[in-house]
Amino acid sequence: MSSLAERAARTATVTGARIRSLQGAYRRNESGAVGDLARLRRAVGTEIDDDLAIMGIAFDGSDEDLFDDVPQADTPLPEERAFFASVTLYALHQQSHHDKSMHHGGYSLGRSARLLQRRLDRASTRARFTALGTSVTWDETLQHARGLVQQLRQAGIPLDYARFARDLFDLQSGRADRVRLGWGRDFYRVTTSDDDTADTSSD
Repeated sequence: MSSLAERAARTATVTGARIRSLQGAYRRNESGAVGDLARLRRAVGTEIDDDLAIMGIAFDGSDEDLFDDVPQADTPLPEERAFFASVTLYALHQQSHHDKSMHHGGYSLGRSARLLQRRLDRASTRARFTALGTSVTWDETLQHARGLVQQLRQAGIPLDYARFARDLFDLQSGRADRVRLGWGRDFYRVTTSDDDTADTSSD
């Protein structure tokens, strides 16, 4: 059986590949992708097993062996939850951004939130970021993540959804302290010039 670190890394890899596929098709304005993202947006905050049709859209073209060596259960696996949450939140984030990729490597949650507070009200952004970081339940985590992603979409700030999927996996797998430490470091560190000059036109 794979270790937690291997499972987290594989979740990030598969999530990134699926979102890049969706992102490329959406930016080419392919009708199927536009419809798929609309349906995925409506599934934000739901569980992966709530709608089998949505599950099919989320996993379409993904690695079928992703969970083969993980013991199956009657409830969604951490990998499945992390993957599905990231794909649906990405669909919300990308909405109406045909000329810009909202999934972009290097934009951790902490970094993206830090950039966001420079464009919106600093206090409210910090409060939302803190609420996400201190969430106790999975539903609460998704609720605050959705609010933050909506603000990121409004400001046109991307997020690394492969990394975010790994973080969501770790939050469920006994490594929440490591995730929160990483988010906090990226949010509170001194801003660099890269934050203003990074190209966000592609993944």
